[in-house]
Amino acid sequence: MAVKKISSEEQEERRQKRIILVLFAVCIVGFSYVVYDYFNIVKRTTLPDDLTKVSGTIKEWQSKGLVDRFDVESSKLIVNENEWNKMTRNEKVGIVTQLARFCSEEKKVSTWSFQVIGNRSSAIVGELGSRGLVIP
Repeated sequence: MAVKKISSEEQEERRQKRIILVLFAVCIVGFSYVVYDYFNIVKRTTLPDDLTKVSGTIKEWQSKGLVDRFDVESSKLIVNENEWNKMTRNEKVGIVTQLARFCSEEKKVSTWSFQVIGNRSSAIVGELGSRGLVIP
């Protein structure tokens, strides 16, 4: 067993205090990031939380020229590609995730899957499925 001097014990005690303070600071920063990320996700949603009001939002988008057709059974949204490309990525993420949630609750299934398809090219311009959330 090694014999420590009083000064080395004090140094060890200071080192342990620093480690505890650093760990505490890391926890605070991590928690702050979680809260910040939550509020950013909440801001992304463009649909109402009340799912009974989704059809009104879809009709509004149809009048603006964004949506051509929305099919709950096949979980597909046909959009005008020009209008879709004008939207920010956060808006697209909000639309895809909320409509995937809406379709899964309407069909009473536990998995979320949804596709956004362009009307002109029939290309998939947004998807939530087995590959995760994909917004090219």
